[in-house]
Amino acid sequence: MKLNNLLDTKKKKIIAGACTGILILGSIGIYALSGNNGDLILTKNKITAELGQTVSTDVADYLNYNKIDSKKAEKIIKDTKSKNNFKYVTVENKDENGNVVSKEEKDYPSVGKYKINFSYKDEKETVEVTVEDTTKPVITAPDSIDVIQYTDLATFNFAELLQVTDYSDVNDWQIDTSKVDVNTLGTYDLKISISDVEKNKAEKEMKINVVEAPIVAEGEVAVTEIVTDENGNKKTVVTKKSSSEVSSKDNVTTGKPVGNTNKVESGSGNSATKPSTPSGSTGGNTGNNGGNSNSGNTGDNKPAHSHSWEAVIKTVHHEAETKTVHHDAVTKTETVTVVDKEAWDEPIYEKHYVCKKCGYDSGKDVEAMGDHIIYDCNGSYTYTNVQIGTKHHDAVTHQEERTVVVKPAWDETVIVKPAWDETVTTGYKCSCGATKNK
Repeated sequence: MKLNNLLDTKKKKIIAGACTGILILGSIGIYALSGNNGDLILTKNKITAELGQTVSTDVADYLNYNKIDSKKAEKIIKDTKSKNNFKYVTVENKDENGNVVSKEEKDYPSVGKYKINFSYKDEKETVEVTVEDTTKPVITAPDSIDVIQYTDLATFNFAELLQVTDYSDVNDWQIDTSKVDVNTLGTYDLKISISDVEKNKAEKEMKINVVEAPIVAEGEVAVTEIVTDENGNKKTVVTKKSSSEVSSKDNVTTGKPVGNTNKVESGSGNSATKPSTPSGSTGGNTGNNGGNSNSGNTGDNKPAHSHSWEAVIKTVHHEAETKTVHHDAVTKTETVTVVDKEAWDEPIYEKHYVCKKCGYDSGKDVEAMGDHIIYDCNGSYTYTNVQIGTKHHDAVTHQEERTVVVKPAWDETVIVKPAWDETVTTGYKCSCGATKNK
C-alpha cells in the first residue's frame, strides 16, 4: 500500500512537472506568436533608397504612430539612441588642370547595404537600408557643332565639349562617328553615349557640321576651338591661331583626308558633376499620422535638370589715379625804397601876449593887451609861446635790391587717370541656385 502510494505520488509529481513544462512552453509560444509587444514599433525594417537621396537616421521617421500614442512617441523620440554604418559620398573638387583642390562630403550615402540600429530602454530594432543607383546620367551637349574639314575625330577633344551629371562616377565617352565624313563638307549625325559605374547608360544625338578651313598665313594653323559662352554653354569656334598659341585643348585640322574610325573613346576628364542638391529623402514612415513630413518621400531621383547659366555681374568703382606735383615759389628781384625815418611835421612857436581870463591874443603888442585888460576884461595876461605854424620834414630813405615773392610755393594734385566704373563678371548662376566660377 505504501509502495503504491509512493508510486502514485511519484507519478503525480511527474505529471505535475510535465504540466508545468507545458505551461511554460505554452507561455513562450504565446509570447512568440503575439509579436512585438514593446514600445519601439517601426513601420518597416527594410528600405531602399536611390543614390542621391538623403536617408534619415532619426527614429521619428520610422515610428508607427498608428500603434503608439503621441506622449509615448515623444518619449521614445527623446530617449532612443541611433547608430549606423553609413559611408557617405565624397566629391573631389578639381581645378582647370584636373588637380584636386578640395574634398566635400555629401549628405547622402554611397551605393551599398547599411544598418540603422535603434535602442530604447531594453528594446532594439534594426532598419536595413539598401542604397542603389538605377538612374542614368544626364548629358549636356550642344545641338550642333562646327568642325573644320579634315579634322581627325579620333583625337578630337570631345571630353572638353560635353558635360555629364550623375551621382555616380562615369566611364569614358563613347562617340559613334560612323555617319560622319570629315573629308566632305556637310552636316552629319553624331551619337554620343556614356555609362556610370553602376552600368546606367545615357545616349544623345547632335549634328556635326563639317566646314571649310579659314585661310591661314605662314606660321598659322586652322583650329576648331572649344569655348564657353556668357551663359556657361560649350560650343565650337572655327578660327586660326599662330602655331605658338595652339594648346592641347585645340583641335587642329590635318589639312589632308583622314580615315573614319567609326567609334571613338574620349576620356570623361573628371568624374561626373554631382547635382548640387540631393534628389530626395527617404525614411521608414509612409503615411502614418504624426510622423516627419519628409518621411517616405523618395521624390523624383532623376537629375534631369540642365543648368541655364546667367552671368553674375557687378560694378567695380576705381578711384582716380593721382600724383602730387610740387611748384617752387615764383620770385623777382626789384629795387625798393627803405624808410629809415618816417616823415614828420615840426611845430613853430612865437612869444605872444595872451589874456588869462578870455584868451585874447594881442601878439607882440603889449599896449593892445594893456587896453584890453583895462577896458574889456579887467583881468591879467601872460607872455607865452603860441604855435604860429609847422615845418614839414620829408622821410629819410635809401634804396635796396630785394627778392620779391610773386607767387608762394604750392603743391598740385594732378590726375594721371580719371576715376572709372568697370563691369566685371564674377561667376555664373543657374535658376536652381547652383553657381560656378568664371
